[in-house]
Amino acid sequence: MKSVLIYTSGDKHHGLGHVKRELVLAEELLSRGIRIGFEVPPDTVGYRIIKDWCVEHINVNVNDFMRLHDAIIIDLEHGPGQSLIEQARQKFDKVIVIGGVGFPPIGYVRDKGFSVLVGEVDAKRVSELVDLQIYQSIAVNKNEMPIGKNILIGCEYLIINKEYQSLRDVYGRAVIGHDVLVVMGGGDPHGLTGVVCEAAKICCNGNGASVRAVIGPAFDRPTTNRVLLPEDVKCFFAPPTLARAFASSRCAVSALGMTTYEAACVGVPTASISWSEDHVETAKKLEEANVTVNLGLWSNPDWVKMKEFVERMGDKNEWQKMSDAGRGLVNGLGVERVVERIERLL
Repeated sequence: MKSVLIYTSGDKHHGLGHVKRELVLAEELLSRGIRIGFEVPPDTVGYRIIKDWCVEHINVNVNDFMRLHDAIIIDLEHGPGQSLIEQARQKFDKVIVIGGVGFPPIGYVRDKGFSVLVGEVDAKRVSELVDLQIYQSIAVNKNEMPIGKNILIGCEYLIINKEYQSLRDVYGRAVIGHDVLVVMGGGDPHGLTGVVCEAAKICCNGNGASVRAVIGPAFDRPTTNRVLLPEDVKCFFAPPTLARAFASSRCAVSALGMTTYEAACVGVPTASISWSEDHVETAKKLEEANVTVNLGLWSNPDWVKMKEFVERMGDKNEWQKMSDAGRGLVNGLGVERVVERIERLL
């Protein structure tokens, strides 16, 4: 039996998108007879989530880096650095990176958070270290990136929980919500949930829509105190997925991240607030595709643009255009495509 170690992390400051998608990936690998292990920084929310998940599965271990595995999958915020990959290369037959490496990939350097072609940048070394790189984002231009056997690029490789694919079959037809959903990630590192809920309530004034908020598992305890939210805002507390929250929502205001792509898969239009400049650039790309509305950086969101978005989503035709654009970009089959490639590699 082939065996894969997944090395990832999730906490208040880096979010839980990496952890959640790696659990989806782990389930698919297990279903195909591949043994799984995890290496996760202890004393983090991500560790607790993965440990609880592992209790439900046979032959799954947490923090077993010293056990023998055929391959390692690394999924970290900003990607792994060269030192970590060199260590992994010494121990594992195959090294797989999801989200891109944390140092310049083949022929590229980082400029404002994006890979820009400037000539050869240690291309040979990266190729030697990494057997497979997976860029699951709209922000990486396939036509500019070097195409090779070890690179998968695009939203078709997004690792999305299958619950969203199931919901997409009925959302907008048998199921369509009326709420405005506020999702500031798994931890809301900048404490925006209450402010965004208040703004959303103002935007909804008179149109009959309700505002609901998601309180993620990495929120600080004081942040979960309902006093910090408008009195009549209902909450989803640390849901395992956002499928139920999406089902009751007409649209969502979210932190730019995996939530944006999950909403797109279902067909829920979003307006996105970004935690960093590179996220702003991704939001711009998604806005060009009519999948989200870019509200800018967290320190100064465009509230007027948010109001216009909520009002526009009251128009059935405008809502349908954004819903269809999201569903066209993300179909929810990415995990199967990624695992099929991993199987061939192993």
